[in-house]
Amino acid sequence: MAKGVAIGLTNLHYAELLSDDATTGSFSYGAPVRISGAISANFSPNASNDTLFADDGPYDTASTLGAMSLELNVADIPPAIRAFLLGETYENGVVKSSSEAIPPYVAIGMSVKKSNGADRLIWYLKGKFTAPDENNQTKADSINWNTPTITGNFLKRDADNMWRMAIDTDDDSVSAAVKANWFTSASIALSAGGELVTDIEFDANTKAVTIGTPTTLTATLTPAGNTTQVTWASSDESIVSVAGGTNTAGTSVGTLTGKKAGTAIVSASVGSVRVLCAVTVSA
Repeated sequence: MAKGVAIGLTNLHYAELLSDDATTGSFSYGAPVRISGAISANFSPNASNDTLFADDGPYDTASTLGAMSLELNVADIPPAIRAFLLGETYENGVVKSSSEAIPPYVAIGMSVKKSNGADRLIWYLKGKFTAPDENNQTKADSINWNTPTITGNFLKRDADNMWRMAIDTDDDSVSAAVKANWFTSASIALSAGGELVTDIEFDANTKAVTIGTPTTLTATLTPAGNTTQVTWASSDESIVSVAGGTNTAGTSVGTLTGKKAGTAIVSASVGSVRVLCAVTVSA
């Protein structure tokens, strides 16, 4: 990987965070939407650290990461995009701002151009934006570019405690699929190992389970051989519980144990990629 210094900014995107579940470790995003005219993006982590002194000297140190902020300056924020990011109403071309508006959580992606011709691709994974300042002035002898700046407060995801993901396109250890699909909703499901899961399939869409008799359900990941950890969950563990095994060469086996008669949904997921199976338990 040749030396490269950040010199540019483009490909600004947002994607709505649809779900973020700490219990199941799963999350999902909507399709990314491009915001044209990126000028600057300033991210400020609010980290603090402190040192404990004991025995007449430094004894231990600890740090913590708090709320983070992302300030975006763009050429313009189109009405529909502004309304979405701020939780406002957009009807027939009219943006209606209300004191009761609730902005959605979104991820923000961008491409930072490097001096060696490569790009650093980034996603900040969870944040909400506040209304931007509006500073307008009359046209004079010289041109003043009144470009809006919008600021968001960012935090870690509940599902996995992650708050940022990034790759360099000149890093040979990053797969071609990850680089090519970075600005798709599936790319935000990247595992910590940097593998892109595009699909999961069960060996059956329905399963019949007898109380007290363990039954297996197999999940196969695409692309083949992908070793990203799979999260298994049951919609009702009082009916059926599931214990997921280690992903071996792209296959993860869940063990279903029936608890009482009824029907529940068992899921296997990697980030926003998810598959479901209806499980019927009988005596």
